[in-house]
Amino acid sequence: MTPNARSWWPRPTDVALAAALGAASILGTALTAQPDNRPWWPGGAALIVAAALALVWRRRAPVAVLASTLLTVAPYYWMGYPDGPASLMVAVAMYTVATRLSWPRSVGIGVVLFVVWLGLERLVSFQEDVVAPPDRDRLMWIIVTVAVGVAVGGLRRGQNEAGERAEEQARRRVEQERLRLARDVHDVVSHSLAMIAVQAGVGAHVADRRPEQAVAALLEIKEASRSALAELRVTLDVLREPECPESSGLERLDEVARVARLAGVGVEVRGSPGALAAPVDEAAFRIVREAVTNTVRHARHARRVTVDLERDAAELRLRVVDDGGPAAEVTPGNGLRGLAEHAAVLGGRSSAAPGPDGFVVEAALPLVGTGTP
Repeated sequence: MTPNARSWWPRPTDVALAAALGAASILGTALTAQPDNRPWWPGGAALIVAAALALVWRRRAPVAVLASTLLTVAPYYWMGYPDGPASLMVAVAMYTVATRLSWPRSVGIGVVLFVVWLGLERLVSFQEDVVAPPDRDRLMWIIVTVAVGVAVGGLRRGQNEAGERAEEQARRRVEQERLRLARDVHDVVSHSLAMIAVQAGVGAHVADRRPEQAVAALLEIKEASRSALAELRVTLDVLREPECPESSGLERLDEVARVARLAGVGVEVRGSPGALAAPVDEAAFRIVREAVTNTVRHARHARRVTVDLERDAAELRLRVVDDGGPAAEVTPGNGLRGLAEHAAVLGGRSSAAPGPDGFVVEAALPLVGTGTP
């Protein structure tokens, strides 16, 4: 069976519903038949079966099935067959249309359905030379049939859309959490491995001539490894328990400065940001650490990094500049993307570009709405 043919194959649930409605309509007709009614067999039964068969494809072509159902159920009543629940099949077809189309369109189709149904009935009456007002019970039954289909279908469609929105929001939250975890792991691993690589190079270079410096480098590698493992453990704890507080913050800049100093790069921090909300404090620390790590890894001639911190009532501004000299344009990698993402999560902004004296990283993180005092 081709995919196109499979798409038009009726669903088992629709076949079962159509069979149940057809059987209920025939049984209800047989039980409510009056002596003055036209015999429902075989003409009335044929119309009911035709309507039920059309319902089998109600999900595949809802509007066409609605029209087909009306063109089989309406003549059933016009021709004087016994009253029964056959109009429920029109209500189900209208319900299906309302679940697939927007509320205005489904209401419009419902109005058209009512007008066509009533208009054809009046036309049949005129052709039979019966000039009489429409039967009130029949009119109300048509109104109820159409209204129930539109109302229940619209309600179901609204519920489906609400469920889809909730699922989309859940998927978006999962994706945001995945990206946040990727940033956190990258921040921890890239910084620690960069420092470990520098210390390993220093140790290997001086091992023969200055063994005591090589031992110091090994101890720094040990400390950097311990710190990286501790931060990874905190990251994993946050995943297990979202309310677990994170331990990083600008108060740990002295640790970043100490490790960078061992690599031959001094770090000077100017300005005090004061008390910050945890998200701002964390983002600022990670931006500064990533900028310093990039200097150690890529700016071979850099000997100093200057970190300026300023704040006002609205935002925290930070600027990280190294003295590695004019830098060439760089291709954004995970580190630079992480800088932008850390700021964007808070609704802030950031930039990273070569400057006249070295590479410059700037960021502005909003304080309003983050709980910063």
